[in-house]
Amino acid sequence: MTSKNDVNELINEISRLMAALEDVNFECQRLEIVNSNLDFQLKSISRELKQNIAMLETLEEENKALRNENRELKKELENK
Repeated sequence: MTSKNDVNELINEISRLMAALEDVNFECQRLEIVNSNLDFQLKSISRELKQNIAMLETLEEENKALRNENRELKKELENK
C-alpha cells in the first residue's frame, strides 16, 4: 500500500513538474519574441542614429564653410 501511495505521489509530482516545464517553455518563447522585437528596434534606432550623425557632420561642415565665407565677405567689405 505504501509503494502504491509513493507511486501516486511520484506521478502527481511528475505531472506538476511537466506543467511547470510547459509554463517555462511558454515563457521562454515569449521572451525570445520580446528579445527579437527589441533587437529589431535596436538595429533600427542604431541605423537612424548613424544617419543623424552623418547629417550633423554634413551640417557642421556646411556651417564651417558658411562662417568662412562670411568672414571673407566681411574682410572684402572692410577693404572697400
